[in-house]
Amino acid sequence: MKTAKDLQASFGRRKPNQQEVEMLHQLRQQDVEQLLKKNMITVNDIMGLDWGGRFAIANRHFDKCDDAAKQALLHDQHHAVRAAASLFKPPVKFARVSAVALAIMDGKPNIGTLNGVKSLDGIEEMIISTHPFAILEAAEKFISGFEDDTTQLGVSELLAQLRACINPIR
Repeated sequence: MKTAKDLQASFGRRKPNQQEVEMLHQLRQQDVEQLLKKNMITVNDIMGLDWGGRFAIANRHFDKCDDAAKQALLHDQHHAVRAAASLFKPPVKFARVSAVALAIMDGKPNIGTLNGVKSLDGIEEMIISTHPFAILEAAEKFISGFEDDTTQLGVSELLAQLRACINPIR
C-alpha cells in the first residue's frame, strides 16, 4: 500500500496537480489514523510519515508519543513539525454538566441562586444556558449537510472537531 511519504517523494521537485494533492491528503489521513489505533506512537512510526503526517501527530497527538518519538518531533527537519511539537498543549478534559451541577449542589436538594431557588435540573439548565452549546449544535447540524459533498474538503475533520467539543458537555 502506498503511503503519503512515498507519494510525496514521487513528486521530486515538481509541483503536484490537484488530483495528486487530494490523494496526498487522503493517504496522509490514512497514515495518521493507522498510528492513532496504537496505544503509543514510537520513533519508527514517526519516521514512516511525510512531514504533514508528522505535523498532524505533533499538533494533535504529541501526548500519545513515547519519549524518543517526542524528541524526534521536537528536532524534526521541518520547522512546522518542530513548532507544533514545542507548542503542543494536551486537550482539556471537560467535566460533564451533570457532574458540575452535582458539585454545586453539594448534596442539597435545592440551592439559592440569583435566579431563585434551583433544583439539580435547574442548575444544569443554567450551566448549559451560559455555554455556546446551542451554537455548536447548530453549526454541527448545518455542516453535516455537506458531509456527502465530495467537492467540500475537510468537512469530516471539522465535524469531528465540533462533535468532540459537544460530546463532553452533555
